[in-house]
Amino acid sequence: MNNAWLSKNKSKENRSDETEKERIANIVSSVIHEYDVIDDPPCASKMAQNDQQEKVLTNDQSKLSQSSNERIIMSYPRINCKEKIVICVDLSSEMDKVTFRSRAGDKWTPLKLVKRALGFFLHSKSRINKLHEYSLVILHNSAKWVRDFTSNPKEILSFFEDEILLDTIACETFDASALFDVLLKRLDLPAVEGDVSVTPPPYIVRVLMIYGRSHCPIEFRNKESFKQLDSSPYFFVDVMYIHEAPSEENKCEMIFDSLCDFDEKGMSYIFEAARNPTKFYDQMSQLLAHPLQRPLQKDIACRLHNVAELVEQSSSSSSS
Repeated sequence: MNNAWLSKNKSKENRSDETEKERIANIVSSVIHEYDVIDDPPCASKMAQNDQQEKVLTNDQSKLSQSSNERIIMSYPRINCKEKIVICVDLSSEMDKVTFRSRAGDKWTPLKLVKRALGFFLHSKSRINKLHEYSLVILHNSAKWVRDFTSNPKEILSFFEDEILLDTIACETFDASALFDVLLKRLDLPAVEGDVSVTPPPYIVRVLMIYGRSHCPIEFRNKESFKQLDSSPYFFVDVMYIHEAPSEENKCEMIFDSLCDFDEKGMSYIFEAARNPTKFYDQMSQLLAHPLQRPLQKDIACRLHNVAELVEQSSSSSSS
């Protein structure tokens, strides 16, 4: 009698576990379908665009390999010290042009995706270390510092709630030297004391540049400010480049090469995304890593895990 009762209840528990795993798998599947990109039917023009896009990605790897192999990479103590992160967001009119769409049929402008991804990024960084600070610079034809350093992510994100402040304008040029001129005036880099491979700094400064132009080449008329900042072992530049599918009608490859030139120490993370929101969110999540603790970009190997599999592994470990 007792054995029959136990067998019956064990059978119910097994069905309950299977139902729960199926429910989680359905949730994961719905999230993937919501954010994954829909590929258009193949045609000659699309194939040409894909070939061009592969060329951009190849240039990405070659640039990073060149930076890491030909330049001396300094070693640092792997410590999660405070970061002062300067978020530089492009507000050109191209950021208001719909270029991203999901499998579910939703369409987004790059600016809308950036706003949402920055929310995830800032709140996640603050949970990792509440001492991290953030400031905000907007990019038009030049650069403008609009928010001083704060450890409260809401003070940065509030900027993106003000439609007047968030106005985009048509931009024909962008002078990167203007950006680094502004940064040099505003930033106070920590002094180098002792052996940088042993002594941790009180903080580091990281510039996170989010650039979204496919037709506006980057000029770098004067690199003096950049060289002064980049000479510090505690200064880093990361880039997230959002663009159209590369074609003969735009200048994506030229712009991407210019962005790669910011990585003179071989320590930067430089990503690019076109049309695919899943890829964009994934790369923004990789930018959460602390510059003193992360590997070189060419050495990273990130993998998205299936939530249902993780739950099953966790259940197996608990039962054993």
